[in-house]
Amino acid sequence: MTAPCALRGVRELVRRHVGVRADGIDLELRPAADGVHRHSYEVRAGRLRVTGTDPVAIAAGLARFAKQQCGVSASWDDERWLDLPAHLDDVAEVEHSTELEHRYYLNFVTYGYTAAFWDWNRWEREIDWMALHGINRPLMAIGHEAVLLATYRELGLDDAQILDWIGSPAHFPWTWMGNTNRWGGPVPADWIDRHLALARRVLARQRELGMSPVLPGFAGHIPAALATATAREVEWQGWLTPVLEPGDEAFARAADVFYAQQARLLGDADYVAIDPFIESVPPSGDPADLAELARGLYAAMSAAKPHATLVLQGWPFHYRKGFWSPARIDAFLGGVPTDRVLLLDLWAEHAPMWRSSNGAWGRPWLWCAGHNFGGRPALFGDLAGLHRDLGEARSAADRGRLVGFGLAMEAIENNAVFYELATDLVWSPVGALEDWLLAFAGQRYRTDAPEAAQAWTLLAATLYAPGRTRSIPSPVIARPWSASAPFAAQRLAGEFLDTTAVDRPSANIDAENDPAVLGDLGAVADAAELLARLADGAAGDVPDALRRDVAELTGHVVAQHARLAIREILDAHAAENAAGVRAAGDRLSRSILDLDELAATRPESLVGGWIGAARAWGGTPEEQAVLERDARSLVSVWGLQTSGLHDYSGRHWSGLLRDYYLPRWRAWTRWLAESLETGAASDDTVLRERITAIEEDWRNATDPVACRYSRVPVGDTLILARRLLADRRPDLERLRRKSPTQHPNATPTLQPQ
Repeated sequence: MTAPCALRGVRELVRRHVGVRADGIDLELRPAADGVHRHSYEVRAGRLRVTGTDPVAIAAGLARFAKQQCGVSASWDDERWLDLPAHLDDVAEVEHSTELEHRYYLNFVTYGYTAAFWDWNRWEREIDWMALHGINRPLMAIGHEAVLLATYRELGLDDAQILDWIGSPAHFPWTWMGNTNRWGGPVPADWIDRHLALARRVLARQRELGMSPVLPGFAGHIPAALATATAREVEWQGWLTPVLEPGDEAFARAADVFYAQQARLLGDADYVAIDPFIESVPPSGDPADLAELARGLYAAMSAAKPHATLVLQGWPFHYRKGFWSPARIDAFLGGVPTDRVLLLDLWAEHAPMWRSSNGAWGRPWLWCAGHNFGGRPALFGDLAGLHRDLGEARSAADRGRLVGFGLAMEAIENNAVFYELATDLVWSPVGALEDWLLAFAGQRYRTDAPEAAQAWTLLAATLYAPGRTRSIPSPVIARPWSASAPFAAQRLAGEFLDTTAVDRPSANIDAENDPAVLGDLGAVADAAELLARLADGAAGDVPDALRRDVAELTGHVVAQHARLAIREILDAHAAENAAGVRAAGDRLSRSILDLDELAATRPESLVGGWIGAARAWGGTPEEQAVLERDARSLVSVWGLQTSGLHDYSGRHWSGLLRDYYLPRWRAWTRWLAESLETGAASDDTVLRERITAIEEDWRNATDPVACRYSRVPVGDTLILARRLLADRRPDLERLRRKSPTQHPNATPTLQPQ
């Protein structure tokens, strides 16, 4: 490809965000001979020149210039990316580089928790985000249902059988990984064709920008109608999925058809993601069988794509560590040529595998951040640990064959600070964290006002302090299930959830929460008030990111403060005080309604937006109802009532708070009070029937007239946030830790320069 052709995609990206000023920006390819990826920028006589070893490097270099020289960031919630001034002062050449060849992005389940119902406009913006953040290996799973439909048709199934097995869009990712099947659906009549067209458009844009998308491969999971006598079954959260043995002729036939259809529909791929047992136990634990399995998966892929590299998540080795012994891991990985695999250390910021596996078992590997699970409301991230750990991984003597970096979060559009830091760290140099964070605050809010630095000093010492590698569960989305805590099991993140165990992990009000949460609320509220004050002093329009941060910080305070009312209910019940139970229940209800009202002021926290996006893909009322139920299921019960995944994808969304979480808490409070007032023993069965009925009623309420949720925010975020914080200020001061900025893991105070 000639240089002008290679630059066409990035030139169009610049024009989308800069407009006619793109004519004043020169872009230049400088291929590297040493394998190091680089970009540089300089301004001479007011003209900007950005160079890079490839188009993605150039896009990342342009974003770096906008950040460092113009104070403009390009995070998900920034309204205007590359908002450059009309006149540019001269800047001597600045270069950044990275030895991390592969920069991976997305998780299969991001296509459920965030992107299930995206259209082209949203995908176009996300692809631009990828390029500006240096991503060159995006996982691309759109249109996979078209590949499966064509594959299973050729293998003899009819469309009704196939679509029944595929299920509904928000749950597609788990079917792709062999976890679920026949859940929800059927998809709208034109879904397959429309999403195939969308997939081709996304792939064309990614390839135009110089990315090499990672496409899903064939792992042997098939509908029951195609199962042979030798096929096995794997189990996940109550679902059973047949899987063909790689040595079976049926496997070879199915794989050949799959890869041929994928190439016909979506084109070729240099990278193929295959995860045969992402969270399931393989049918056999014999190392010889595991080695044969891996050889079979690789052989099928390489027969169709001789040049392709297998991309393998290391997640099973963590999640099912009781099964994956060193001998089994060695056998499985040994079935794939060492140079033809990329192993993703998926949760390296919290549970790094590379440190205990001789540098990822000697395979080429990527340091990946998992960070967010399920899209649940959580402000967190160990910024100092991220800064330290990625650097250590790159310099450690036992790092093995580290060849890349990845963002493998389950949901996006949250905690922008974490992802901006992570992608900046890939390109050296970054410098001291304190300096970076000060710059981030200024870029995010387009200001050098001291309140920005003061707010992030507090946040760096609390929500984003060292050790904050796991989210703080929201008590609001805890599932009341008994007369005492802990309540019902709710899977929180990367722990294995045994649905048959007597003692199960729980999104408990106290036991699994950081003991400093309540003590930190005063400091978090202070940060929110500083940002609200910053908005008051803003000249012109208030950056939307500023309003969003005020809303999210205030929401965190309101939600975590609600645990006081829950504890009061539990205490009153223990003291056999029915009136106290009802009074504390009223306080809890007010807190949840306050949180719902706050969420209603923001477009990203409306359940109506999620449901509306789902319904938009339906062509008939019946199709819209199916899609809406799918959307509702994912953020509530998730799947089966017996799956143990309730509220795994819970959200602080207006409508969901008011009509789902609040009725559950009210049912629990009434049940506790009535047991005291009647003298009858608390019957858990009665409560659980009521809670289950509330959940099922909400997820099945797909009548657009009876249950219409707004897609338009209402109210003033800043005014409401001030009131909600003021109402809680006495409790926050009582609970406040003596010196939040002296947290044992705190970063130094940031000072504006």
